[in-house]
Amino acid sequence: MKIADRVSIWKNKPFDKETIKKIIELEKNEDELNERFHSDLEFGTGGIRGLMGIGSNRINKYTISKFTQGLADHLNKTLKKKQKTLIIAYDNRRNSKFFSNEVAKVLSANNFNVILFDDVRPTPLLSFSIRHFNADGGIMITASHNPPEYNGYKVYNSFGGQIVPPDDKKISESIKKLNFNQIKWDNNKSKVKIIDDNFDKIYFKKIILNSVLEKKNREKLKIVYSSLHGTGIKSIPPLLNEAGYKDINLVENQCFINENFLNTNSSNPEDKSAFEQTILLAEKINGEIIITTDPDADRLGVGVRDFKKKWVLLNGNQLMVLFLSFLLERKEFKKENFFVSSTLVSSPLFEKIAKKNKIECKLCHTGFKWIADVIEKEKKKTFLCGGEESFGFLYGNEVRDKDAASASLLFCDMFSFLKSKGETVISYLIEIYKDYGFYYDKLYTITRKGRKGAAEIKKQIEVLRLNPPKTIADINISKIDDYKTGLSYLKTGKIKKLDLPKTNLIIYYLEDNSRISVRPSGTEPKIKFYINLYSEYNNTFDLNKESNKLEKKVKQIIKHFN
Repeated sequence: MKIADRVSIWKNKPFDKETIKKIIELEKNEDELNERFHSDLEFGTGGIRGLMGIGSNRINKYTISKFTQGLADHLNKTLKKKQKTLIIAYDNRRNSKFFSNEVAKVLSANNFNVILFDDVRPTPLLSFSIRHFNADGGIMITASHNPPEYNGYKVYNSFGGQIVPPDDKKISESIKKLNFNQIKWDNNKSKVKIIDDNFDKIYFKKIILNSVLEKKNREKLKIVYSSLHGTGIKSIPPLLNEAGYKDINLVENQCFINENFLNTNSSNPEDKSAFEQTILLAEKINGEIIITTDPDADRLGVGVRDFKKKWVLLNGNQLMVLFLSFLLERKEFKKENFFVSSTLVSSPLFEKIAKKNKIECKLCHTGFKWIADVIEKEKKKTFLCGGEESFGFLYGNEVRDKDAASASLLFCDMFSFLKSKGETVISYLIEIYKDYGFYYDKLYTITRKGRKGAAEIKKQIEVLRLNPPKTIADINISKIDDYKTGLSYLKTGKIKKLDLPKTNLIIYYLEDNSRISVRPSGTEPKIKFYINLYSEYNNTFDLNKESNKLEKKVKQIIKHFN
């Protein structure tokens, strides 16, 4: 469809007068009009995410409602039972509450029973509630860690995980068939049930029951926490307090709900700048642990002191490796009955630890929805834990998404246990490197915004695919796995088929056991480079020196790809 045709649709009913007026104003700015109407917002990667505003390529009342009508049509076609229930939750972003109410209107008009949270809630709580109420799915209004001008719409299935192919494609097809005038907006309030924060306590109890340490064994810890203006304030402090951790110190000017993330440099725990105020408070009160969570409280960021009492911010790969090692040591279970899961772009060290301890590790594509899908498919075994490099971890079987609440309790328990033995998180991490080898993990991204940027991203990855390098940073490549073609290309010339579904991901395996993975982001206008550099542990190993040495190699690799 041409841009002019899309614009024309939006200048007539069912669009309201205010929307039409804004579009007429937009027509005076051709470049901006083209950005907003050059395409329809695509449904994929578990749902949608994008900039808010007027236009077919933006998140707004009309696009949100169209997605919901398409989802309702799909579920009415595929689910045979008459009474279907969906749960809706939302975070602190601009318009999130408004969008959640619009979604409830459309679903109730389509004869769905709707359970709607009365206030902002973390994403993991939605996943938990779907399983608790035996619902047919759920919708989370959030853009996770993206900047304030973004919002989004995550769709969850009946077992509490984000949707995966082929369901996402079928829902997308259902949406594409619709015209805006086919959306049902006749709200049926009798179909909508509101739930309050008494339900949250059920969630907390389940997490605590599953925890590794007993309450009496929890050392007194001085914890500093920031919700970065997001929903974590609803889950992290009350959960830790209920579990027995009473000395929780809040970064007060970041721990109230705010749609503009008023007092933060970043709302993403992956960014070091998100920790500035937590570190300042921890220095002031002599804190032992710092914790931050993203707006929908599924990502966990933590910091601890090193041997020189300086703050170290642990990355997602380090966290998942620490958690796995700790659970294998402290939890009593028959390993042959359990499995763990991780993504292809996360640290190889996670899989290495699992294999050495004779526990099965299931690898999957990027995104926690794939770990949730693995859990559902492996019903003959019990899921122990799973993690991904983007600060996501899940322990236990009550939730089917990464969960900063349960992960924060697990981290405090690990810290408390190590402290009782006179050890630290850093000394424990070094022991892991001693046993399995050292991996230096780094994420590098190239951002290309707008329609032009999307084309540049696509072209750059295709260039890499059509002209594969033989060396990277002077290190020979032993194998290239291209998940778009579904083939693995060995240095010997042999070609093998890959087991997992096709996706736009290239992984370069280097002869020194290092690895570089390249993929476009599914939710942002970026190319992501996941760099995992390997180094043997020896008697002269110094974590800082080795990290500095490998950082230089990272810069060579980045230069190669630029």
